[in-house]
Amino acid sequence: MKDLKLIFKFFQKPTLIILLPVGIFVFGFSTMQPAGAATKKVTKPAYQATVGNRSSDYLQVEPNGTLDFSIEFTNTGAKTWKAKGNNLVALNAVKIIKGELDVNRGTVLRDKSWSTIVRPTGLSKDIKPGETVKLNFKLKAPKKAGEYRERFSLAVKGVAFMTGGNFEILVRVDSPKTSFYQVDTGLATSVVYTMPKGKSKTFDLTVTNTGTKTWQRRGEGEVVLAVADKTVQSQFYHANWYGKTILGRLTVKEVKPGQKGTFRFALQAPDKYGEFTEKVQILVPGLTRAVSGLLNLTVSIPAPVIVQERVTALGAEPTVRVGIKTLDDDVGTFTSDQDYAILDEKAATLLEASAQSLTEIQYASGVYTITNNDKTVEATSLVRIVGKNPNTILKISSWSTEYNLFRGILEVRYTPATGLLWVINELPMEQYISGLAETGNTGHPEFIKTLVTAARTYALFHNLRKTKHADEFYDVNSTTDQIYKGYAYELKVPNLVAAVVATRGIVATHPSAVTEKNTVGAIVAAYSSCNDGRSHSYYEVWGGDLNYFPYLVSVPDPLGICTSPPYPSNYIKGGGGNHMVGMSAFGAVKYAKYENKTFDWILMHYYTGITLQKVYP
Repeated sequence: MKDLKLIFKFFQKPTLIILLPVGIFVFGFSTMQPAGAATKKVTKPAYQATVGNRSSDYLQVEPNGTLDFSIEFTNTGAKTWKAKGNNLVALNAVKIIKGELDVNRGTVLRDKSWSTIVRPTGLSKDIKPGETVKLNFKLKAPKKAGEYRERFSLAVKGVAFMTGGNFEILVRVDSPKTSFYQVDTGLATSVVYTMPKGKSKTFDLTVTNTGTKTWQRRGEGEVVLAVADKTVQSQFYHANWYGKTILGRLTVKEVKPGQKGTFRFALQAPDKYGEFTEKVQILVPGLTRAVSGLLNLTVSIPAPVIVQERVTALGAEPTVRVGIKTLDDDVGTFTSDQDYAILDEKAATLLEASAQSLTEIQYASGVYTITNNDKTVEATSLVRIVGKNPNTILKISSWSTEYNLFRGILEVRYTPATGLLWVINELPMEQYISGLAETGNTGHPEFIKTLVTAARTYALFHNLRKTKHADEFYDVNSTTDQIYKGYAYELKVPNLVAAVVATRGIVATHPSAVTEKNTVGAIVAAYSSCNDGRSHSYYEVWGGDLNYFPYLVSVPDPLGICTSPPYPSNYIKGGGGNHMVGMSAFGAVKYAKYENKTFDWILMHYYTGITLQKVYP
């Protein structure tokens, strides 16, 4: 409460009332400090964001010009982002002072369309945890030519700047003379070249002159392909380069406006396996990025195929724990189509209930209060709702959705790490896969088998390791990991259920994934909607050890290119659900439908060096 009092005092200062017009609010806090943080570790803040796709990483405009910009954010916190009222969420112009964020009233990119002097835009509707929002706003270029870097951050009114919600925009303001030089690289913001380890090779890069000035191979108007970072030695440097930074020139004397031009250049591959990326740019010597933004140039050096080692199979079908939802106000009601019981953590019966009867479970101050009809009992540990018959279907009655029916067991459990009351569905793996809503009922049979096998593999990896959601006591989340809608969805997708039966127990394995816990070697079977003509490697998007996920390397995927929205565009590493790592659904669908590929072929195409194995009966 001490922090909240300080916030209220901050907003009550007379100087702020005098200086700021009505309706403006600013945020002057760089970190969030929940009540009790000194004594309780919070691993998932109430307000937290992940930056997703953005319209561009690099913007170019003439002096006084106007730019349209868009960026996506995913709510990865525990609370809903409000569009109005107390604790509303909006985007602020910010600056860094002594290592902390502060509002930037002096931003040089402010446009007259902004709602306040520091606020480009806000939310048009509330955004729940797990949902993604796209913010659109305008930027106004300064009169003076040059490069401008401005930072922005989501902020919660009266609370703080949002963890993970800040980003930087780079704007190049060019004089009319330099703006004559423009280029269109097509949709791609990255190119990948596959090379043998330690060898050299010559490549061509073709782009279109969309400016008004003719490009020259030499002399005045010379346009070249160069490395972006001139301060370090390029890892692809070749003796045929023109100095240390210019790797390629045009193959023809000149390229007129509207024509295509090709830059020819040689690359020297590093003497090790993996993927290596540098940023390059097309420029007029003497000008900084006068022609194009940055282009990611990646050299992929695939390792030799590894002969798969034998893995240890599981003795029985695993039981998976799924985080379904958190209960508003720490209370929920439940029922069942058959008789059921409420058990405590040690499986002792707390209360027995008849079919269709409602049971209310409420949590407060470490005590669970369970009420059914005129019976009320209390428990000091988690409670479990268990059907008397294994085929019982349980219902979260207080959840107003058609997808509130579940097989197995429902567990109500308070999570100290987040301060939330979770409903967790515990059930056999195959029943969980049958309730996944990652695809519908009308897809090609081989595609559906492909997807359920990848989904089973992903779930098994986290089920065996039990680290991703350890603080919340479940294996996978029903929205942020894989979309799971339970029994009600299962009834709508008999073809998906048939695919689950046909592939029962089959997962993708790799020797590098074998650990003491993951004895079967189940891989991280990442998949997303689509990509830019190739899958992206784990390292390229999420970083870490370059060699840790040898099965998640970039592979060609011409059938996986996004069509709506128009990917590829500049993407932020790890942003959003469409991370482009591993299998693309677009590509998998087309391989099955148009090229008659089977599910095992599709999986082995996207996940390098894997073996498909039936790891439980």
